[in-house]
Amino acid sequence: MKLGTDPEFFVVDSHNTFVNAYRVCKHSKAKPYKISHDINLFYDNVLLEINIEPANNLEEFVERLHRARDLTRGVIGDSKISLHAYAEFENEELRFPNAKDFGCVPDLNAYTLTENDSQIEILKQINCRMAGGHIHIGGINTDTICNPLMKPLFVYMLDLFVGIPAVLIDNSAESYRRRSFFGTAGSYRDTPYGLEYRVLSPFWLRSESTMALIYLLCDFVFHEMNEGIYKKFYNFNIDKLKSNNPISAYSCYGYDQDSLINAINSNNYSNARKFFNFASNFMPNKLIELVEYEINNPKKLQF
Repeated sequence: MKLGTDPEFFVVDSHNTFVNAYRVCKHSKAKPYKISHDINLFYDNVLLEINIEPANNLEEFVERLHRARDLTRGVIGDSKISLHAYAEFENEELRFPNAKDFGCVPDLNAYTLTENDSQIEILKQINCRMAGGHIHIGGINTDTICNPLMKPLFVYMLDLFVGIPAVLIDNSAESYRRRSFFGTAGSYRDTPYGLEYRVLSPFWLRSESTMALIYLLCDFVFHEMNEGIYKKFYNFNIDKLKSNNPISAYSCYGYDQDSLINAINSNNYSNARKFFNFASNFMPNKLIELVEYEINNPKKLQF
């Protein structure tokens, strides 16, 4: 597995006020600031975004994120990086042209096989913005993630084994508000190397242990999908993909799919706990312990 990420951050000034990222970084997505040979930094709307090249292992993944943090701190000076999922801005911070620039390609919903509704026109009229902690997962041609027909199933398993623990760890009001606009269950983008999982906020960059957990959970899903773990929960009928209702090709019998979607979208802790208890039956004990540790050890949302 190769794992990359392009998290977005809010910038907070010395007065603890959310400010437009353009104030601290003048580089756009089209012309990013290459702060290292494998890390880019730029503003995206009012947020600050970093891109790290995909890592081949856990150590490389965490090391790049630590280096990205340290280099970014050197760029933004006295300002700080916030990992909140949602923030509201003063009017003056939205007067910069970048604050109205929403260049995102629509993402997909694995549960409907359609594009998620665009919220851009609404966002142009209001003062709130949302941040994502998106994960890019890749493999080689023989891996399940590279099979276009398997990608929805891969996202379902990411929701069960990554998205559900994320609700338990990041059970904040801001995370719930974010999902009114972005990051709903099943959100992903199809990519040539695999897929981009877009459900998570950037909360998981709060500590080395949380970064490591997200890597390990994704790695678990990656390898278990190659072993066919989805068959314990889903029937897949390739012939139905050619019907008038292609989503019927992916039929969930292992758990209540609608309830899982609701647990993520509503940030419902009690329902997410039930699903995690269920998912734990299929996970190694060490991974379960790491999730429980993160749940029980809250940390500041700073990078």
